[in-house]
Amino acid sequence: MGFLDLNIAMTGLFTSQRSLSVTNHNIANANTEGYSRQQVSQKAQVPMSLPDRSGMLGMGVVSENIEQIRNGYLDYKYWNENKAVGEWDVKQTQLAELEAIFNEPSETGIRQVLDEFFSSLQELSKNPADMSYRSLVEEKASTLTQTFNNMAEDLLAAQHELDFAVCTKVEEINSYTSQIVSLNKQIFRMEVDGTPANDLRDQRNLLVDKLSKVANIQVEEVGEPGKQYFRVLMNGMTLVDHYTSKALKVEKAENPLENMPVHSMTGVQDVYEVRWEETDLPVSISSGELKGYLDVRDGRGEDTTSNSPMFMEYRGVPYYLTRVNKFVNEFAVEFNKIHQAGFDLEGNAGSDFFTFDSGTMVNARNINVSSSVQQDLRKIAAADATNGEENNKNINSLLELRYRKDVFSTPVGTPDDFIKSILSSLAVDSQQAVRMEKNQSVMVQQINKQRMSISGVSLDEEMANMIKFQHVYSASARMITTMDELYDVMINRLGLVGR
Repeated sequence: MGFLDLNIAMTGLFTSQRSLSVTNHNIANANTEGYSRQQVSQKAQVPMSLPDRSGMLGMGVVSENIEQIRNGYLDYKYWNENKAVGEWDVKQTQLAELEAIFNEPSETGIRQVLDEFFSSLQELSKNPADMSYRSLVEEKASTLTQTFNNMAEDLLAAQHELDFAVCTKVEEINSYTSQIVSLNKQIFRMEVDGTPANDLRDQRNLLVDKLSKVANIQVEEVGEPGKQYFRVLMNGMTLVDHYTSKALKVEKAENPLENMPVHSMTGVQDVYEVRWEETDLPVSISSGELKGYLDVRDGRGEDTTSNSPMFMEYRGVPYYLTRVNKFVNEFAVEFNKIHQAGFDLEGNAGSDFFTFDSGTMVNARNINVSSSVQQDLRKIAAADATNGEENNKNINSLLELRYRKDVFSTPVGTPDDFIKSILSSLAVDSQQAVRMEKNQSVMVQQINKQRMSISGVSLDEEMANMIKFQHVYSASARMITTMDELYDVMINRLGLVGR
């Protein structure tokens, strides 16, 4: 058999050495994000038939490939569920910020400020001619209008910030797709001869993991080993086509939010919409962080096709700003109507109590106490007739607004009921976002736990492998030493008798 046994030992030596190198690589990358453990695939070499046909003689071992241990099905599940985590995480965070803007319940919340305004009117009704009480009414009214002004400004600022976040996420998507294309080229070049580019594939999968949280994507890899084409789709539209990517862009919407005037009932209009750079067509976003930002930025809570909740727009900043503006508008109109019906201390008919600085209608951003009342407290129309400074009947009519249920077109209820309905909607939306984010996170964590149990690096397991391969290496080396001694005796020492 010549040196066959020596060759068999050499194959064991080389294979165990390669396995030790892979184990070393696994240990070094135990904390590398996205890394999948690797192992050497090995098999026995084709045996050799013995000349006397008494059997087959083994030829040792051969290492075939360095395999990446990864489960494609779990990757698919992770990417499919991760988009919902991104969407609801954004909504949870942004709605929490909206709750902070409304700041309820608190001593500076709108319900408290509104209550203090009506309380000042109640005090004025006790002594309509007292200038200190009239001053208190003007101060509380100013506090009320300033509270609405600040709330509107904060909501508009939140909408601007969400618009900026949309632009940032679009840039993030383009960055991910460009990096994926670059990795596709490297992987394709390296795998032409059939050798898997495991570490590059890990980097690409990590990018897909991150991209799946930002937008709703689907991943395809087709073709024979060494000639596989990698594609990423978004709602059926190609985002990455192996060597090329289709970029997204943002541009000012031509007819944002149905062409409503700037800072009207809905909010800011100079918002960006997401389009395909190549075709200039709108991009359909159905999930992910980008969807979360768009929903909170643009959601008006309107029925789009039917009365089914399935077809209701999300209730975002425009919805809550519209509700606040509706309250301010209808409350101010009715308050002014009653105030105009009264008479001031000079016996003149009452004028508008609330006014607005700009625009076509009173809203939360522009409401103010009229300059005539601010400059002359005697202009507060407390009486219902021209006779007497002690007449408080018009003030009593204004106080009735606090309990009237016919002031607003919808919903039917008192001013306090209207505010509570806004806060209730926000609380429901916020709780839903928290619940959905929690549920989806648990699901994704469970899937990722399964992924890590398969592809994650266990130091205990790698240490056990290291000892196993070390022993194989040592045994193979010992076998070479043994065979060397045998050949030395056979070649150099046999046949020396008689010389």
